[in-house]
Amino acid sequence: MFPQVDNGSLGPQQLVPRLKSQPDTVQGLPSEYLDEFVARFDHDGLDDVLGPAIVLLARELCNQNILGEVKPSIQSIAYLCERKPIAAMLTHLPEFNPENVTAKNMEELSVLGPLFRLSVYPDAAPKVAESYFQNAENRNAADIASCKNGLRGSVQNIQRSMFGIGNSIVRTNADSRNKLLDYFSHIIRLNEKRAQMQVDTQTVSSDGFMHNIAAVLLMFCDPFLDIRASKIDKIDPTYFRTSKRIDISEDTKINATKEQSDAYYGQVQDLKAHNFITESFFITLSFMHYGPIRALVNYNGFIREYNEVKKQSEKAQQDAIAQANTPQGIMSEFVAKRMKEKFDQMTTYRLAYETMLLDPSFLTEALRFYDLVMAWMVRIVDSKHKHPWEKVQLPLPETVPDAFAMLPEWIIEDIVELFIFIGKYGYETHVMNQCPHDELVTFIITFLRSNKYVKNPYLKAKLVEILFFFTYPIAKGVPGELESILNSHPLALQHLVPSLMNFYVEVEQTGASSQFYDKFNIRYNISHIMKTIWNHPAHRKKLREESMNSDIFTRFVNMLMSDVTYLMDESLSKLTEIHQIQLEMKNHAAWEAQTPQYRQEREGSLPSLERQAQSYVALGKETVHMLKYMTAEVIQPFLVNEIVDRLAAMLDYNLVQLVGPKCTELKVANPEKYHFEPRKLLSEIIDVYLNLNSEKFVEAVARDGRSYKKEYFSKAASILQKHGLKQADDIHALEKFVNRVEIAIQSGAEEEEELGEVPDEFLDPIFFTLMEDPVLLPTSSVIVDRGTIRTHLLGDTRDPFNRMPLSMDMVQPAVELKEKITAWRAEQKSKKNNVISMDTTP
Repeated sequence: MFPQVDNGSLGPQQLVPRLKSQPDTVQGLPSEYLDEFVARFDHDGLDDVLGPAIVLLARELCNQNILGEVKPSIQSIAYLCERKPIAAMLTHLPEFNPENVTAKNMEELSVLGPLFRLSVYPDAAPKVAESYFQNAENRNAADIASCKNGLRGSVQNIQRSMFGIGNSIVRTNADSRNKLLDYFSHIIRLNEKRAQMQVDTQTVSSDGFMHNIAAVLLMFCDPFLDIRASKIDKIDPTYFRTSKRIDISEDTKINATKEQSDAYYGQVQDLKAHNFITESFFITLSFMHYGPIRALVNYNGFIREYNEVKKQSEKAQQDAIAQANTPQGIMSEFVAKRMKEKFDQMTTYRLAYETMLLDPSFLTEALRFYDLVMAWMVRIVDSKHKHPWEKVQLPLPETVPDAFAMLPEWIIEDIVELFIFIGKYGYETHVMNQCPHDELVTFIITFLRSNKYVKNPYLKAKLVEILFFFTYPIAKGVPGELESILNSHPLALQHLVPSLMNFYVEVEQTGASSQFYDKFNIRYNISHIMKTIWNHPAHRKKLREESMNSDIFTRFVNMLMSDVTYLMDESLSKLTEIHQIQLEMKNHAAWEAQTPQYRQEREGSLPSLERQAQSYVALGKETVHMLKYMTAEVIQPFLVNEIVDRLAAMLDYNLVQLVGPKCTELKVANPEKYHFEPRKLLSEIIDVYLNLNSEKFVEAVARDGRSYKKEYFSKAASILQKHGLKQADDIHALEKFVNRVEIAIQSGAEEEEELGEVPDEFLDPIFFTLMEDPVLLPTSSVIVDRGTIRTHLLGDTRDPFNRMPLSMDMVQPAVELKEKITAWRAEQKSKKNNVISMDTTP
């Protein structure tokens, strides 16, 4: 008599189709009915009726991706949560924040997990990438961009819906809000492994899941991300000590040892309820760290692998063509086909990564958030704690506040990783042009200027790298995004030059095994930034002021000179080796006569030599250029006793390399491949000679008996004049300089003859020259010349004889020996004068 219901559809399953349909339609539920139903069963079985249905709606999405029918389920859950009783009920379901789950299955077993995991990231949704970006190499850029934008729109719609659900929960009551925050903090704890360099992806949540939650949290932060940071004082800096949601006890701290950190966080603290601004700020900070920031770091690794596979694929295609119609041809064709398939698949994944990570909307919100993070960190170290309402004053106090020192180092790491990622890959997003840069510049200069605050030198190096990327010209005549603000920001005009100079010296000793090579890359970035800002008179004025601080500036000049010496030597020696190999290969008959093993070894060494030559030439050019424009601005610091002789010898040696008898060995095929411009380099070295043209420098060049020869200057002048690189006035000035050197050489020879043989006790034990100002090293009881030990300590703060720590304020004047040397010199001079006066030869 009555229609029977299929037993398979009894229970929550009956509601699912109705809930997925539009309300107030034939298939859906009337909205008035739903409101009355909720009012009737609130706290009286609502969770038993609607709870399982919502769980089923979510579970339906577990096997879906964003290309499937996901919209009805998400919209229905968002629609239901607009009613406070349902939103509150949702957080009390055991499936809302399930226990005994892993990071991986939290995405499926929690109610919101299947919704949050929907994205374009290839780790969890490879089919989306393969569907949208197949055959990418044969499609135009506009088509690819359109696909990316379409997918971004879909992901953003999901994120907005998820924010709507979260916002409904937050606004329901304090208990529901706390349960949502507990859910997020549970996910953070489950995903702590995501911060590791190597991680098994099966033990952590997917990139899309973490990214979407981070995007939703950024939306929660939006109300306090205003440009004035008007609510920055609401963020509680004690959060990590007074809340248990996020555990940073094992994380490396900005400026504290493990023992100091354990003592600080181990102190008994009363836990307290934090305002929602504080909770949102720190949970967003953590989700960005474990989610999108980790994804973009992984993207760097993916791109390295992608480029390697591209090279292998291209080589496999070439081998297949070369070996066609041979016994090896079938295997070569098979390998080429497999490599091409792998490369094509990786191309779809690359485009999927770019869809998510280079989404301009997401990057803009991330930059807004990190603007506040940077302002907040500067506010902590600001002596007045008023930044950004009142700008921070530099330098900072000597004592680093615990509230800053005990923060996890990854906060700064995340800031620099984001900006460097945008610098490397994000130019076309134009987000840097659309966002303010004031806080970024303030943050960078604050912690470069007060270099004790951040313990890790590589973090400071990354701050410099940000300046490098965004001062590098975008195109010919188009300055980098930060160039204008570095030439106008008050902190930059006052502190950028001394900050860069100090860090140039500091990176000499980073403590890492790779420090020797790292320092050149860091210093290359510094030299580029200095070159970019050099035209502004305020920066040049600051250099002149800093040059008055003789100790710091002398150490800077010493490092600069040492770098020029090493880089020029390495770059020219690598070019010489390349020249030799190219000569051998050019003589076909002799080359073919060599053994296959010999040819293979020589050919195999060529790519490595070429890479090294390109690197050393680029680094050397920038360093010589910096030496040129700095000597044009200030001279005296380059003429101090501990610098001037080494500087003269270094310049003379490089002049010999460029115009001496072996200069033809630098002639390589395609010199532009290595960016090697020997004439321009020669011109800049001659500029340094002319900039330093003074009596003291002339005497230093005259003392260089190893490399100086008058004819090398004549040849240099001829080359530069022939190619129009120097005006007649410059050539004339160079000739006058060389004439003065020749006179000084003659004068020095006469003085040496006058003194005769110097007693051993008067000789410096390192350079074996007559000591001018002997001093005793208390650590080894050895007497050396003051200039010698000062020069040594510029690059090494240990006694050269026993490696004990040593500084200039520890050395003691050897007064008695100095008096003996003075008396001996006077005696020798007197003897010479007596000989001259007795000479009666007509």
